[in-house]
Amino acid sequence: MGHGKSITVYLMDGDANQRYQVTLDNWNIVAFKIPYEMVSQSSNLNDLSLHTAGIYFLFGYQGSKNFVYVGEAEDVYRRLTQHTPEKDKFIWDIAVVFIATGYGVLDKAKIKYLENRLYSIIKSEDSYILWNKNKPTKSKISKPSEDSMESAIDKIKLVIPVLGYTPFNRRKYRSRKLVEKTVPSPEVDDKKVFYINQNGVEAKCILDSNGKFVLLSGSKISSHVHTSLRKSLIEKRTEMIKADDIIDNIIQRDTYFNSATSLAGFVLGYSVNGKKTLKTEDGITLAEYLTEK
Repeated sequence: MGHGKSITVYLMDGDANQRYQVTLDNWNIVAFKIPYEMVSQSSNLNDLSLHTAGIYFLFGYQGSKNFVYVGEAEDVYRRLTQHTPEKDKFIWDIAVVFIATGYGVLDKAKIKYLENRLYSIIKSEDSYILWNKNKPTKSKISKPSEDSMESAIDKIKLVIPVLGYTPFNRRKYRSRKLVEKTVPSPEVDDKKVFYINQNGVEAKCILDSNGKFVLLSGSKISSHVHTSLRKSLIEKRTEMIKADDIIDNIIQRDTYFNSATSLAGFVLGYSVNGKKTLKTEDGITLAEYLTEK
């Protein structure tokens, strides 16, 4: 039996849907969870803004599947700002960044080693779609440094699930090809469909097996945005319009949200209780559905 470990999760904005800082006892690396729309607001975070080296993950959805991009940079914050839909040809929702709190803990060779190893582990588990175009090169480091980085990987694998992602968990089946032919994916079959049909809005979304809400492509959202709508959602709308992911108020790609309230506000253009707004085809609200489960 392993020893217990203490992980401290700090909600930096006092909201579970916004930024997190995560620390693990006796570890000189800190993690940040940053929504895409809040990257520009994170330039004042000292640990990130001081040209700090680190490793990062970009999480999102491709259709109904989870995807992840694994990257490294000697200036992590600057690199995050360069990950735009125009350059990447995909839109991510959450960045999880690991940086050192002490000088010399992470350098270029070490973060390149981490990038390669983390990419390889995720690929072998076949749990998430990997968006990296090529396998990262693996740098040569000393045996003590290698042992230190392998220990860091073990800790990263502890922290990531706390933030809601499981790229290191092996699928329960052997391969994606086998699933498509013989086994219906629970990630698809276990979804429950909800609708928002009011004031000219016709939106359809699903609650997936991971508890995430996905606004489906083809949904029609409101053209009006009220001042009550959260700033991050206004910015998300703006970014998606610029990327042609919203055309004539029609959603062009499946888009995931951490909460029903965020999704409903995004769709209607004003702050609203998502659990009362989202309804099944039979008129059952999300709140009633969750109570019945």
